[in-house]
Amino acid sequence: MVYLSSNIMTFKLNFVCIVFLVFSMWFSYSYFDLINSYAQPSSTDPSTNDSVIDVIKFEGRTGTVAVNQKTNIVYLTNVNSGTVSIIDGTTNKIVDVFDVEKSAFGIGVNQETNMIYVAIEHKNLLYVVNGFTNQIEHKIEMNDPYDIAVDYNANMIYVTSDRSGLVYAIDGDTNKIVSTFEVPNPCGVAVNPETGMIYVTSESTNMVHVIDGKKNELVTIIDVSESPRGVTVNEKTNTIFVTNQESDSVSVIDGFTNSVIDSIDVGKDPRRIVVNPESNIIYVTNQGSNDVSVIDATDNSVIDSIPVNSPFEMAINPDSNKVYVTFYGTSELTIIDWVEPSPQELILPPKKQIKLGISSDEIICKNNFELIFKSSDNSPACVKPSTAQKLLERGWTISGHQLSEEELETKNNPRDIEVMARGQGN
Repeated sequence: MVYLSSNIMTFKLNFVCIVFLVFSMWFSYSYFDLINSYAQPSSTDPSTNDSVIDVIKFEGRTGTVAVNQKTNIVYLTNVNSGTVSIIDGTTNKIVDVFDVEKSAFGIGVNQETNMIYVAIEHKNLLYVVNGFTNQIEHKIEMNDPYDIAVDYNANMIYVTSDRSGLVYAIDGDTNKIVSTFEVPNPCGVAVNPETGMIYVTSESTNMVHVIDGKKNELVTIIDVSESPRGVTVNEKTNTIFVTNQESDSVSVIDGFTNSVIDSIDVGKDPRRIVVNPESNIIYVTNQGSNDVSVIDATDNSVIDSIPVNSPFEMAINPDSNKVYVTFYGTSELTIIDWVEPSPQELILPPKKQIKLGISSDEIICKNNFELIFKSSDNSPACVKPSTAQKLLERGWTISGHQLSEEELETKNNPRDIEVMARGQGN
């Protein structure tokens, strides 16, 4: 009887171990499938869009990208190999590579001094590399450096550290940290070289911190939208643009007043943003919808959408108008050269159509876009159907229907507006 009980106990233990092993294998496969679903590119084929002129393949994961506008040289960090690839911006060919350390991610370039700054995120180092010789000249210690912006006029470098909640200010002449600023979960950073103002996004607080680089002091904090990440500045217009990941929008900030003056609906999960100050055209990577939004900043209207596999980081050379797009989980660099359609091909944004004398009921939208009217002022806009429905539910718009004077009086009551919209059959 004792022997039988012992066998039964052994059988039970073996059975439990087998069940545990099977569950562990299932969990492991499911977990890695989940991780890979985020890391792998979508089935979107960028080669079908004329704006995508090249896709360069790399081994391992790419990080971020930066451009020296004066030399037309592109620099790309390679996370796994701990190297930086050097690409000729004219030929789109890799011409050289230099070693740094593994976990190299953020990168910035001073186009005046030709010095390159590489953030080794998990090694607490910022590498300073001579762009003429590709040799490492300095290593600056700091906590988890992430994003980098360079003021080439003042030769100042600004580095965010989201884990330590700091922004480092570095003197490019001495390679010394001269100041630090506290910002909760700082992510993106941009600088206006004309004014010396620095803009830092805080993902956890939905704010943008404005720092005066000349005085080394905080100027103000601006409330934008949900989970701001990328930020860019058009120094010619002194306008700042911020991507909001969770609200699928771009906030537009007036640099003279430090106030939000507009919001632009873009694709899903917008990450990074760049601007060509010459053409005043903006590009936004939308990781969730696998595309890059093209925005005309003269009236803040989306004028094109370019398919790109899982876009994340990006940089631009305004002289060549080439935009370089990477994603942390893939081994590709996508190169975009967007050309504005001819007047015969271009459907103008609603505001421009109005200026040309076209009546509101005759406005034309691009394919797959829907005409809406803002409930606050009756101004027209063309948006995706999903966006139109979202705005309608929030009481911000009346789809395809311009409000009468009587209806405008109820614009402060979103519930009444929604009821009226349903009465119109929308």
